[in-house]
Amino acid sequence: MTEIRIPKPGDAIHEGTIGLWRVKEGQQVEPGDILYELETEKTTLEIEASVSGQVHLIGVEGETYPIGELIATIE
Repeated sequence: MTEIRIPKPGDAIHEGTIGLWRVKEGQQVEPGDILYELETEKTTLEIEASVSGQVHLIGVEGETYPIGELIATIE
């Protein structure tokens, strides 16, 4: 199982918002597939899968989470 956590895109960033999930619960993904859009104060980033497997969503669109928070897993 691979944990998907809110990344730290910069030193001044302490939290991020899940703008839009690009995958559905239970969807099969491959490395490079876009998982979600991360919104910060300064930018919006597309976060990619690093492994293949089935996605299990934990985080909620529109919610803000601290850096390092677990928001999904890929099994």
